[in-house]
Amino acid sequence: MKYFPDWLIYLAVLLAMLWGANLGDEDVAPPISTPELGIMLPSESPRDNQVLVNIDVPVSSVGTAFAISQTGRWMTARHVVDGCSDIGIKIGKMKILRVNATISQEADLAILTSDWTRPPLPNDLHTQRQIGEAGYFFGFPQGLPGEAIGKLLGRNRMVVRGRYRSDESVLAWSEIGRTNGIFGSLGGLSGGPALDKDGEIIGVVTAESPRRGRIYTVAPKHLRRHIEPQDIAPEPLKLSAYAAKADMLRRDRRIVQVICMVSS
Repeated sequence: MKYFPDWLIYLAVLLAMLWGANLGDEDVAPPISTPELGIMLPSESPRDNQVLVNIDVPVSSVGTAFAISQTGRWMTARHVVDGCSDIGIKIGKMKILRVNATISQEADLAILTSDWTRPPLPNDLHTQRQIGEAGYFFGFPQGLPGEAIGKLLGRNRMVVRGRYRSDESVLAWSEIGRTNGIFGSLGGLSGGPALDKDGEIIGVVTAESPRRGRIYTVAPKHLRRHIEPQDIAPEPLKLSAYAAKADMLRRDRRIVQVICMVSS
């Protein structure tokens, strides 16, 4: 396994500490009412609402990734690692493992590879989604272990401008709950998995609109090109216990923090 040199580890750990990064228990989210289900999610349309996102110059930052295979492959969002000089995943309190990144040119996705492996999360990328269904978003918002929950609103088109350009279909969610003690932006949750009520991957967190209370995730069709179906029995998520499940996945390092270092 390739680790960062000591000075880079210390710098990255300091960065993580400044963001409050740790793997301890977090305050659980308050009780949430079950969302009401509506029609099945319509197909993509040129009339889908647009979400405009500007990607600035890269800076050292943190995000989230999750295991997708038994061979050391991880998935995160493209914007989390694009432009980084060095990329690592935090696998212990003082241990950051260097990883390589392959950037998708079709969606806000990137694949990280290493020789350190963890069991992948199950996925369901073919079932048609339903308006109003619950989505669970696990990771490290604001550099802290935390999670959010939303209900599916529909499809949007995310138009990215700035240091790179893209135009892709995304799913839009209305946030209905999050970990206690985390206010404002969910920055740092980018790259984290979006799970359905069965605990299966259905997307990747790509953007948010704190003012409108929206979370956007990469559409399942884009994930199908990078993730193979897994013969893993899913564990359904409960509204009353989803925070505990998220904490377990972080403790098992199946969901990890990504650290991006950008040379000055």
